[in-house]
Amino acid sequence: MRDIAYEQRELADAARNEREVERAPLAERKEAQEAFYQAIKHHPEIVAERVAWLLDGQYGMGPMLQAHNVTKRMNRPALYSQMIAVLDHNCPRAMAVAAWKKLSSKEQAKLQTLIETVIEEFDASQREG
Repeated sequence: MRDIAYEQRELADAARNEREVERAPLAERKEAQEAFYQAIKHHPEIVAERVAWLLDGQYGMGPMLQAHNVTKRMNRPALYSQMIAVLDHNCPRAMAVAAWKKLSSKEQAKLQTLIETVIEEFDASQREG
């Protein structure tokens, strides 16, 4: 049985965490952006693995619920990678987008494909079980 109050508290905590990341000093945000950029450039498979962790609830109930509320009509790979930027690197979403834009089109495609594969596997597991 679902505990709606618990889920709402977890979602509120996740939103609060994201606001704290957005309000961090600029120097910290720039450092976090560089860390995220290095991750997506040199280790896209790890970023994709973190998306799987997010969908499985390894980052907690709040972030998992946020991820599960993303519809198939949305750009799920982009949103999930931005969530990983916030959760793993304390990088604000807007700065994560800027980091993504620094990648070459080949690097963008590789990360996109890896994350789409994770999403497809998650969707298949949800249909089965």
